[in-house]
Amino acid sequence: MIMNGQGPPFYGKYRGVVTDNLDVKGLGRVRAKVRDVFGDEESGWAMPSIPYAGDGVGLFLIPPKGAWVWIEFEHGNPDYPIWTGCFWGTPLEVPVKPPLAQMKVLKTDFATITLSDLEGSITIENKTKMKIICKPTGIEINCGLGTIDISGSKVIINNGALEVT
Repeated sequence: MIMNGQGPPFYGKYRGVVTDNLDVKGLGRVRAKVRDVFGDEESGWAMPSIPYAGDGVGLFLIPPKGAWVWIEFEHGNPDYPIWTGCFWGTPLEVPVKPPLAQMKVLKTDFATITLSDLEGSITIENKTKMKIICKPTGIEINCGLGTIDISGSKVIINNGALEVT
């Protein structure tokens, strides 16, 4: 293990696996195993490289334990790791089936947001079967126990139990 800035610099990206994402400072840091640099040891806390951040604003997405991440080092120094992104290790891990460029998906363990350029739709859903679909022809809201469909001037509740035009 190379620490304290001793040894050659480590430039470029290195594959790592998240081992800890409970950052007590709340900065979005993770610790990772980066075998090519640290062997079987964990990295220090890796700062995130986020595309949008500022005072009280930003994109806050932290990879789960076991996720593959790209790790770089500030000035090549392994004492200052940075996680710069994530990747899937196998096609089975990809959250979109089929994986099309026209589908943009944010999927967590509980909820999914899907932006479909194919259908021109936005879908928000969770594991309890609650779903909102916004599409060019209208909006559908489904909570599992009932539905509301809005299309133009027509509102249909529970598959026609009540219809307003």
